[in-house]
Amino acid sequence: MIYQAGRFGAGLLAVVVLAACGAADSGSSGAQPVAAVDAPENPTREQQMTLPISLNTLMVALINEAADPIWVAAWHTPESDRDWRNLERMAVQLEVGGALLTLPGTGPKDHEWVRSPAWQNWAKKLQTAGTNALSAIKARDLDAVARSGDDIVEICEGCHIAFKPALPTGGEFGELSPTAEDFEEAETP
Repeated sequence: MIYQAGRFGAGLLAVVVLAACGAADSGSSGAQPVAAVDAPENPTREQQMTLPISLNTLMVALINEAADPIWVAAWHTPESDRDWRNLERMAVQLEVGGALLTLPGTGPKDHEWVRSPAWQNWAKKLQTAGTNALSAIKARDLDAVARSGDDIVEICEGCHIAFKPALPTGGEFGELSPTAEDFEEAETP
């Protein structure tokens, strides 16, 4: 069986999506309320919605957890329908994660990042990569899954070079993503 995301990733996705949706309706995102005196007459999307977590936490806990199984599938082929369905869920999480990256979170640079056209471009590319990965996975096309995995790695690395070159995870949740060598060592007697 291939790598499966823990309940934490799915739970985090549900919390973030519900919080972001609730923010648009009721201001219940968990973000600090803005005093009525300071509220602009026509608030921007950024002013209306703020994620209840930092973008770094979103990237490490949701996006990285969703991306890893997809690019790992290139050399660790899914063995069952359950494995493929898990990859489908990861692709959807990646697609949603890309969309969520267009909203600021609670991190110190989050508002600055989402105002950057380059950041918005990377987020859109990640969302599109999730869409493409989902199509490849549903088609059970391993070559297309491998290409999707390569695209995901290129997008993540490009964004990190531009915005977070020194600390890819910011020290959150421990280890970085697995590498091909991690699987080769595990499979060698």
